Amino acid sequence: MNTETKNKLIIISSPSGAGKTTLCKLLIKKMHNIKLSISYTSRNKRLNEINGKDYFFVTKKKFEQLKKNNFFIETASNFNNLYGSPFNNIKNLKKNNKHILFDIDWKGARKIRSNFKKENIIDFFILPPSKSELKKRLIKRGRDNNKEINLRLSYAIEEMKHYKEYKYVLINENVQKTVNEIKKIIQYNELIANQHIILQSKLKKIINIQ
Repeated sequence: MNTETKNKLIIISSPSGAGKTTLCKLLIKKMHNIKLSISYTSRNKRLNEINGKDYFFVTKKKFEQLKKNNFFIETASNFNNLYGSPFNNIKNLKKNNKHILFDIDWKGARKIRSNFKKENIIDFFILPPSKSELKKRLIKRGRDNNKEINLRLSYAIEEMKHYKEYKYVLINENVQKTVNEIKKIIQYNELIANQHIILQSKLKKIINIQ
């Protein structure tokens, strides 16, 4: 439907373990004009997670009801858990004049691109330095057993094939360096957008004079 918004929709995607969630958290700390789109999920809450801050945790039945009522921009199913980004997040941030950040996979990114204009989206795909490094990171997290780690790794390899769908592709060797690169790219896009607005304003004045 190509809904237009003056605020940028920033998408960060990566295979599991490549660091997108950490990058999103750091980016929000560095850039105060960006807010995270908090997703809904049917998965169980982890010990360190807070409902309404990390995710909105709901039952599968509740999630399906919300989906049926067109509550979500996009939804995805990963490892038998459901995830979805609500439309309300964008509506609320339009009022606050902030960019909105999506921590989502390539499937969710595709759905957002189908709903919003290309010029309103800044999308990043984060790659690990290597497959072996990705496996090390998955093991280091300590969340999964060996079977789950191998499953996530095989899924990650498939996910990485979709990097060409993104405008910006970064290799996350160092988290601080990568988040600074993301910040610079967003600021560059802001500058270009502001210059376009100024140009349009000048053109309108010229037309009105004539």
